[in-house]
Amino acid sequence: MTQSKHSMSVLYAAVFLLALNGLFSKLIPLDATSITQLRSVLAAITLLVFAVARKRTYRLNNRREYAGVYLIGVILGLHWISFFHSMQVSTVAIGMLSLFTYPMITVLLEPFFSKQKLHGDNIVAAFVVLLGVFMMVKNDLHALHSEMVQGVLWGVLSAFLFALRNILQKYYYPGVPAERLMLHQVIAIGLMLFIFVDYPAVAQLNVKDVMTLILLGVISTAMAHTLLSYSLKHLPAKSIAMISCLQPFFAVLFAWLVLNEQPVMSVLLGGAIIVSVAVYESLKKSR
Repeated sequence: MTQSKHSMSVLYAAVFLLALNGLFSKLIPLDATSITQLRSVLAAITLLVFAVARKRTYRLNNRREYAGVYLIGVILGLHWISFFHSMQVSTVAIGMLSLFTYPMITVLLEPFFSKQKLHGDNIVAAFVVLLGVFMMVKNDLHALHSEMVQGVLWGVLSAFLFALRNILQKYYYPGVPAERLMLHQVIAIGLMLFIFVDYPAVAQLNVKDVMTLILLGVISTAMAHTLLSYSLKHLPAKSIAMISCLQPFFAVLFAWLVLNEQPVMSVLLGGAIIVSVAVYESLKKSR
């Protein structure tokens, strides 16, 4: 197998594993905060073992770098909490499709860090994304506390936090290896949320629940992000953008097959608009 084909296979595996997050949000009988803390601890252990086994340094350079990376970890933790909560209060489809407003949010936020001007076509694309969001919730706008509206609001908040985390990481720590950044961020999340875990509920988990939690922490967190980091180094940005946008499709399909969650037409149409803009912006930035 050539390097290109191998890297493409790695990328598909990463997207597949990341798409499983929707199932885990429903299958693990814990609140979003507890799931996030436990997955972070498991991911930290996995990444630390990986670093030691491959004799790679896992230390950051100085106190200032530790402070900055751990702050970004806090943002990542809040992103995960809001993302999982979005799917728990609504459906996997709504949570995952709402998350993919993050490419457009990134475009709107990045000029504050890059000092580049915001172009008119980006503003138009932002309005198209808003149209997609509206399509998803248009039948429930009369009830702001409905599951669908709450799911979209938490999903868009999750997208904003994800975009902010990615931008901060890109502009302030471009020279730090991705695995090292991820390791310290999940450590930060584990420490931040330690006192907020619902320990009585954790004690009630059965063997199946524990195994599902381990799969989330080890496979869909540590391994998925490591595979994604590998593919980023060996594939064009355009390929990454196109294939990553398959994540909502996989997630919705898994939820349909495993959880019997059948998305309504308005969610599918709104999601299609959002993902289309995500593909457009990602391809445009990769040229």
